[in-house]
Amino acid sequence: MDLLKTLRENCDLLALLSTVCDVEILPELKAPEDEFGHLTYNVSGKTFAVAGSGSEYILLEDGSVGYWGSEGACGRIADSLHDFFEFVLHCPYWQDYLCEEVYQDREKLGKFAKENFERLKESFKADGFDLFEAQQKLADYLRIEKKADVVDILMRFYCCTKREPRFIQTYTEADGDSHSGTGSLFDC
Repeated sequence: MDLLKTLRENCDLLALLSTVCDVEILPELKAPEDEFGHLTYNVSGKTFAVAGSGSEYILLEDGSVGYWGSEGACGRIADSLHDFFEFVLHCPYWQDYLCEEVYQDREKLGKFAKENFERLKESFKADGFDLFEAQQKLADYLRIEKKADVVDILMRFYCCTKREPRFIQTYTEADGDSHSGTGSLFDC
């Protein structure tokens, strides 16, 4: 929680985190989206950040971080705030890493990750922005070691999305019918 407080006090880093990682830290914790009382979760928590799409990052009661997507995706994303920031820092726009079959082979995963990063780096470069430099600045500030090989980070993410109990949303219609997700971000 001190990390969130520290980030909230530095507007330049908040802006950099938003640009590089699409993570906007909220000024204070709030209740997760409930779709006017229709949406519930099996694990309680408080939203600490949002993405540009309106999706939410939720600090869960067990200290892990959950994700609720504005398009209905829901699941655990990291086992701690530190792991969350390490993940989004090394794998910005992480939804591009939701290709489950590459997680079955570490070599394939490494190649896949490098290709994703190169595409993103070129996209930022076209806008006159040095992604690697910005990541290093964030890493230094957050006291996170910047790693060239992100396979271990991605494998921790993958295992976290699969662990029990999963972070599941249930949407209840006005007529009482309800629909639940699987709690895995790879099932979307």
